[in-house]
Amino acid sequence: MDSKKIKVIMFEEKFGLGGIETFVTNVLSRINRDLFDVRLVVVNKATDQYDELLKSLGIKPVILVPELELNPIKRFQKGLPAFKQYLKFHVSNSDIIHFNVSNSIDLLYVRLAKNHGVKVRIAHSHNSSATSTIKKLAHKTGMMFLANTPNYYFTCSKLAARWLFPKKIYSNKQYFFIRNAINTREYAFNFQKRKEIRSKYGWTDNLVLGEVGRFNKQKNHKFLLQVFKETLKLKPNAILVLVGAKDCLYEDIRKYAKNLEIDDKVIFFGKSSEVADLLQAFDIFMLPSLYEGLPFVLVESQAASLPSLVSDTVTNEIKLTKYVRFESLKNDPKIWANDVIRMGTIKRVMDREEMTQQGYDLDAMVKSLEKLYLEFYKENN
Repeated sequence: MDSKKIKVIMFEEKFGLGGIETFVTNVLSRINRDLFDVRLVVVNKATDQYDELLKSLGIKPVILVPELELNPIKRFQKGLPAFKQYLKFHVSNSDIIHFNVSNSIDLLYVRLAKNHGVKVRIAHSHNSSATSTIKKLAHKTGMMFLANTPNYYFTCSKLAARWLFPKKIYSNKQYFFIRNAINTREYAFNFQKRKEIRSKYGWTDNLVLGEVGRFNKQKNHKFLLQVFKETLKLKPNAILVLVGAKDCLYEDIRKYAKNLEIDDKVIFFGKSSEVADLLQAFDIFMLPSLYEGLPFVLVESQAASLPSLVSDTVTNEIKLTKYVRFESLKNDPKIWANDVIRMGTIKRVMDREEMTQQGYDLDAMVKSLEKLYLEFYKENN
């Protein structure tokens, strides 16, 4: 690392495919390399999706535990001593560590950084709940002992701030909003591109429902399939396109679609690097999640002027345009299906300015982040 520059480490426990990785790679792609010397440190790396991008940026990720460990407890057992060892030899290369976290247990890594004298320790909350009672109890316990280990706090939403930050920090608003910004030009609605993609995949005559995300409990795929079954009764030409890596609950969701006898209408697309194009081709975006921080994919869908039907468990801070409609998970799938049919008639019009004004332009977000890094560095040196 260049000693003349501010040394910044972007840290994530499990680096896979999702909103955190989108945020991290967006920042690494655009941060001013004349001012900042950046490094990516992860415990586990679960995808090769970003390898070419990182290589083009000259960033070689530091992978603390090379063997992929899916069990989170075992991952911590291996990851914590590995990070401790890393800090022992590299703390001088750590002016700022930006910890991208989902729950308070991740703050164990922040505590290690504090113990090793890292002056700027940022906890960036990207989530707002957990999928099980055990995880929620673990989070609550972690909050009792670890909540004050960071000295700066970032969040993507108020819900995510309330989930992770100490009550004093939250109530006094002693935290910073870092928007889940995107390159709005890349996602802006393009009618010609829509025609091309729908023709490419043979969707020209279909009502296309789309979803992008991991196959995990949080994303609530079984409920989505129930909604889709009801939609087919109203619109037999409908199809559901599920975009995401074939991991976690993937096989369970496939079996469930078969049990509902709708598997011939469900496309398991797999992971994709062309999400921006797929959003052009969809007619309605579906996100019936049990919880979210502030989902990147809904920022992307709105940039594409794509009508999006979202569970009301997702923060209303994500409603940046008229294209989002919230519905309760307590409501019958038939009600959701009726919403789908109504939303399929909404006209899509490109309007990048609206989202840019609300702070979701990527270049503007990175500039504000750089300014905060500089402020924090000066305050501690």
